[in-house]
Amino acid sequence: MNSDDVKKIEDTFRNSKSSNELFDAFQDAIKSKLCDIEIFKILIANPILSVDEIKLFTEKLLKETPGNALDLLLWTGKVLENQPNNYNYLEEALFYYRCAISTKPDFHEPLLRLLNLYNYEMELPTNRKILDIIEESVPAVDQKSKVYYALAHHYKKCGDPNSEKKYLHLAEESAKRER
Repeated sequence: MNSDDVKKIEDTFRNSKSSNELFDAFQDAIKSKLCDIEIFKILIANPILSVDEIKLFTEKLLKETPGNALDLLLWTGKVLENQPNNYNYLEEALFYYRCAISTKPDFHEPLLRLLNLYNYEMELPTNRKILDIIEESVPAVDQKSKVYYALAHHYKKCGDPNSEKKYLHLAEESAKRER
């Protein structure tokens, strides 16, 4: 695929307001073996796409470019989390962050992103899920201190000084071991 073709696909992904046009450009990119994940990220972030279309494109890309799975899962979660007024988007973001955790269990970033989904203004069912997933996943993480510091900050915001103290202590102990 030459640079003009790549530029045309990128422009379509960035500017198109038509799902059909985006799908056609996506098909062309896949057939041409375009492997620049950054260009596909532009497609996934196109605001015209529905949740189902974002999922469709992401799932196809995961099959076509498995080496980019973690990056793609984190990106899709981030795109979906930026729709805070739609609970379905929140559930889907949670799903993609869980997939990222499964893809690389020792990486702290998906857990931190999950914690960003926590809604401090409303008690949503996802709030408990988020904390449960983090608690379940943190033992496998290499840099536990980052997760524990984030949890300490979380509990401070929640007004739970005992949990804040607990996680601050865990963070400090983990940080000593991680040096």
